[in-house]
Amino acid sequence: MDSLYRPSSSTLHFCSIAAGIWAGRNKYSTPARTVWLTIDDGPDPQTTPQVLALLEKYGARATFFLIGTKVARYPGLAHMILEAGHSIGNHTHTHPKFSFWYLGPKELVREIDEFESTLSSIGVPAPIWFRAPAGIKNLFLHPILAARGLRMVAWSARAFDTRIDDPEKIVNRIKRSIRSGTIILFHETQRPDVCLKALDKLLKELTSEHYKAIVPKPVELFGARHSIFSKVLERSSS
Repeated sequence: MDSLYRPSSSTLHFCSIAAGIWAGRNKYSTPARTVWLTIDDGPDPQTTPQVLALLEKYGARATFFLIGTKVARYPGLAHMILEAGHSIGNHTHTHPKFSFWYLGPKELVREIDEFESTLSSIGVPAPIWFRAPAGIKNLFLHPILAARGLRMVAWSARAFDTRIDDPEKIVNRIKRSIRSGTIILFHETQRPDVCLKALDKLLKELTSEHYKAIVPKPVELFGARHSIFSKVLERSSS
């Protein structure tokens, strides 16, 4: 089935609407004035070091949803992210954003496990967070993630920073959705100058509004009674 079956576009459209297109938790529970900054599609030598410098400048923490093939190419950047106090999430091995929603189970397992094998090969612990390419659901995905103690993360504030080339417009889009527990989606590799200017402005605005960018604890996302919680704790402490 994995290699032979490819559903028609109309079938995919129907399934996406029926299941909900975007995959994962899009906020977390907190009484504090905090947000979760998530940064996709790295690591990249043109942007990652500068992004880390900006985060340090504002005392912010973030989760970097990395692509496995890029980690293999730039392993030192993955270590740099962790050494700076940030966390890493699984964004698949090859980032198949146009085909992810109709991949079969074997192909999904390959994308997820090859990412984790790449991290293991450079001495980086397995992550507890997963984000699908383009954030789109796949009907086979949830049990595969649950078996590995991975939790899917979406977003509640999207910058469209891969499409908009004006840093001020990017930040204004995000600001409209900011409240305690917001998960911000940002990208680091496309249009590096725009990315860095927008991130600098965003972090400055968050600071002026007394918001702190943090990496939330697993319990803040799905509670201690959730059936997957023990597996996630086991991963996060390994």
